[in-house]
Amino acid sequence: MIPVAMPKYTSFKTLADGSTGYYWTCPARYRKAGCPFRAAALGTNLPQAELYAAAKVWNDRLDAWRAERNSAAAPDTSRFGTVEWLVNTYLRHDSFLEHVSEFSRPDYRRVFDRVCATEIDRPNGMKGRIGDAKVNNIAVTTAEKIYKSFQTDGANRTSEKVVTYCKAMWKRMKPHYPELFRTDTPNPWEGVTLKKRTKKTKGHVDRETTYKFAEGAIRLERPELAAAAVLAFEFFLRPSNIGAGYAAWTGYRGESAPDKIVFTHRKTGERAEHPLEYVDEDGALIALYAQAEAILKQVPKYGLSIVCQKSGKLFGDGTRLSQDVRDIADKLTEEGALEPGFTLDAARHGGLTELEEQGLTEGQGRVLSKHKTATAYRGYAKETEKRVLEATKRRFGHSEQPELFSKNNGQKTEKNG
Repeated sequence: MIPVAMPKYTSFKTLADGSTGYYWTCPARYRKAGCPFRAAALGTNLPQAELYAAAKVWNDRLDAWRAERNSAAAPDTSRFGTVEWLVNTYLRHDSFLEHVSEFSRPDYRRVFDRVCATEIDRPNGMKGRIGDAKVNNIAVTTAEKIYKSFQTDGANRTSEKVVTYCKAMWKRMKPHYPELFRTDTPNPWEGVTLKKRTKKTKGHVDRETTYKFAEGAIRLERPELAAAAVLAFEFFLRPSNIGAGYAAWTGYRGESAPDKIVFTHRKTGERAEHPLEYVDEDGALIALYAQAEAILKQVPKYGLSIVCQKSGKLFGDGTRLSQDVRDIADKLTEEGALEPGFTLDAARHGGLTELEEQGLTEGQGRVLSKHKTATAYRGYAKETEKRVLEATKRRFGHSEQPELFSKNNGQKTEKNG
């Protein structure tokens, strides 16, 4: 007997403990068409309202994907040759789809929509909407006006994205529609000079601080937040990955890889397989993440994801998970058990900084972090005093290779039979 009315694409089953688990599953026809959403646990013993709310999150995502796909299926012939037409054509063109990950595409749409909606002064004194302008009317001076309009509003980071995204669009689309672009200045965005700004450096926390938080979160009965901190620090998962359920229990010492933790990085689509142990020359089994696994063993399996709410629902794409982490961190700080400033971002940046402090090469670090480019990887490791000292010692020939394992990891656990 169905316990409650079931929303679209949901199912239920009775679990071993007698509770009822609810699940959302993407239809096969959409999965085959490339939909990035597969399945999700919605929770256990949910009342009707909560079940509808949990299912709505995933059905809304599916509807948005379908709407974007359907709009991309038909060619846009309206206002041919305008900037808005170029944007719509580019966003469904292979030159965009093959270069930009699914995770990043909504940001491009948001920025391009704001560019198209921007109004600047025409020579006749009237306001002109950029989306209505012909592509070959966009000169360097026009591009500079668009850039400055964003910067004047205080959106410094967005103004940089405007130039970066538009420059790429002009470069990639000109070979396909050469007659629409200017011959004197094929790519006006290359002529825009970005203003220098002091970029804020995100904070980072070290291993000791991360595990102080994890142990404190368990003591305060929030073990799922302890797991989130460990996943961010040790395995470099972004908070949005963790909250959206990209670290599943099935990937932790699963049947296909019992000695690894496996997951996919949402932003880059890269599959990460982290070995948890190895057998040394003496036949002893060496645990690589003993400290992390000690935390994970204390985390209840509320749902399919390692990190989810007690009801089994995911924290989602928003800031709920990060906010909960900050709240627990604040409590621990008030107790004097933790220094101020702990966040999931700080934990992730701290883990990446540790790679550099341990003397890993850039290539070795990227194998672990799964950053696609060296530029993206370099921005995370912080210039700590330890790194500066090590560089100075190496300069004068006083450096030694750093220890490969901390006192908490790299433990010999048993002889391999």
